[in-house]
Amino acid sequence: QEAAPGAAPSGRPRGHPRVHGCGARVAGGEGTMAGMAELEHFCGYGGKHLNTVRYHPLQAETLIYTAAATIIVEDVNDPHKQEFLHGHDNEVSALDISANGKLVASGQLGSPGRKGAVAPVVVWDFDNRQKYTEFGGLSHSVLCVKFSADGRFLVATGGNQMIFVWDVSTAEVVYSRRTESPCSLAVWGPILENPSGGRYPSYQLCTTYDSQVLVHVMSFDIKSMCYSLSSDAVQFPPSGLQRKHICGLVKDGFLLTGTSAGDMCIFSLQSKVFRAALPVCNNGVTSLTQAGDVLYAGGGDGRIKALHGHDAHWDVLAENVLESGVVALTASSDGAELVAGCRNGKLFRLLSSDLTATLQAATHTDEVTSVAFGASSDCVCTASKAGEVFLLDLSDYMPIMAAAGKSSARSVVLTMTTGEILAGYDDGQLRAWSMQRGSGARPLWELQAHRGGVTVVRETPDFIVTGGNDCAVRFWHRTTRELLATFTNHRKPVADLLVDQAVPHHVHSGSEDKLVVTYDLKLNKPLVQHFTQHSNITGLSQRKDRDKEVVSSSLDGKILFWDVDYADPRGCIEGPPGSMLRLRCVEVSPSGRYIVAGAEDARLYIFDLSSCSCIQECEGHSGGVTHVRWSPDQKQIVSAGKDGCVIIWNFFEM
Repeated sequence: QEAAPGAAPSGRPRGHPRVHGCGARVAGGEGTMAGMAELEHFCGYGGKHLNTVRYHPLQAETLIYTAAATIIVEDVNDPHKQEFLHGHDNEVSALDISANGKLVASGQLGSPGRKGAVAPVVVWDFDNRQKYTEFGGLSHSVLCVKFSADGRFLVATGGNQMIFVWDVSTAEVVYSRRTESPCSLAVWGPILENPSGGRYPSYQLCTTYDSQVLVHVMSFDIKSMCYSLSSDAVQFPPSGLQRKHICGLVKDGFLLTGTSAGDMCIFSLQSKVFRAALPVCNNGVTSLTQAGDVLYAGGGDGRIKALHGHDAHWDVLAENVLESGVVALTASSDGAELVAGCRNGKLFRLLSSDLTATLQAATHTDEVTSVAFGASSDCVCTASKAGEVFLLDLSDYMPIMAAAGKSSARSVVLTMTTGEILAGYDDGQLRAWSMQRGSGARPLWELQAHRGGVTVVRETPDFIVTGGNDCAVRFWHRTTRELLATFTNHRKPVADLLVDQAVPHHVHSGSEDKLVVTYDLKLNKPLVQHFTQHSNITGLSQRKDRDKEVVSSSLDGKILFWDVDYADPRGCIEGPPGSMLRLRCVEVSPSGRYIVAGAEDARLYIFDLSSCSCIQECEGHSGGVTHVRWSPDQKQIVSAGKDGCVIIWNFFEM
């Protein structure tokens, strides 16, 4: 199977799109080669799935973690050093790396494009950063993947209640079985020497279910010349013990598991009996890892504990509480540091000695809805359906400020004069946030702007303009914030607004009702209403040349050019025949030469206006692209996706 959406950014031209009346002389268009975008950085951890963050077992500074359908290999000390493994077509839900660091295994949620919601397990050749093999048989979701200690075997469990053990080198199925309930955890014990001195060792494997824990021995059968499994159930106390085991490891002959009840269960593998359940934290023990003889436990209440002990006796050496529930915990190969992934999308680095934590990365936890630059190319603002608003420093991708809201944020803008971030929300409020470092605890001011939610916000030194789900476009005084005018020309929610670059008191609005409307705030009336037969408008931008025409993107894949003086579009760029593109956003580059458009097929399309051709398709997102922006210096493009990821692309002209 070819790498699915999310292959490395491809620069393949898209054939020539169909063009009508697009030709123009663009500054810098003569004699220079076309530009090209390259994937620079992925912000998208999200914290949705348990234990999908892993330190490399031999390289102390290499972190491997998931971002939607992509696996990121990152230097923890340099966020600009990222590499990407692309090959899944849905979110990666399980991750493991072999003890020698040569192989990475990843499993995903059920494929949206393949019959039966199949959930493939991919094994990667880590050194060459490419796919090694792929295993099938699981569907709906992969719950767990684990390599044996020597990396020869891989166990995986799925939402379809199947468990598989594969021989990684031969790709043969060693064991497969449908279980009564999904197997939430599978963990290998030590490799056992063959008692008869043969060259085939035996392997110990533990699996957990809602009400039982099984210990298997996988040994080589000389008669059939293949491995077979024998299983024993662990003995529980007579009263029983109903637990969901979330995470676990084998240490010194004992299976230690973290449970959803918040305790750590201890089982003796030699006698196959339950030994103890020790309370660790609230909201479940979600992650267990070890460095040397110290055990680290992460909890759903944000608590991380360093534990030392044996059998049923454990002492707490250190503890810390992070700001959100822990969903992943991993120790560096030298044992000096831990990285914790949290449910709020943040990654923290902790010193293993005393568990002091520093922020490593902040990412959105739901669909990213808006991207905005101010006058500077050094920072970018992003907002999400989860209500998060981040101002990211593009030198280190760390948040300068972060604001959390209870309502979905739909649109953000960085003000040019007042140093504010304006954000529109689903609850109808327009909120202003400070851009100062560390701010974001509470808004500077709030304004009830629309019934049913604010869909878009723009501003100038003189006024703020908002569009809403109530189909209205409203103008507000910049300083007093009193309502100046309301226009209700649209019959569907306002998709985008554009303040005219040449005439700042003209504003254009677009909507999926197929209308592009231009308003004159001085005359206090709509100037012109453009109607398209088939194009549901999703985004607006503006050319820098040729009468500063308004540019619109639409769900029929057309980019249309509009002039206030003409009723019909003055030009059009269409995708190749039969390409059924559904465009969601569009922006003209600062030089005016290029247009970038984001589509529901998860790709970015870059067009060169000097030749009116599509010069590049960029693949990186695993869900539709919702918003895209050029940096003011045109050196970067920032795209946002339904997959919860923000991708920064470097753009250079060759």
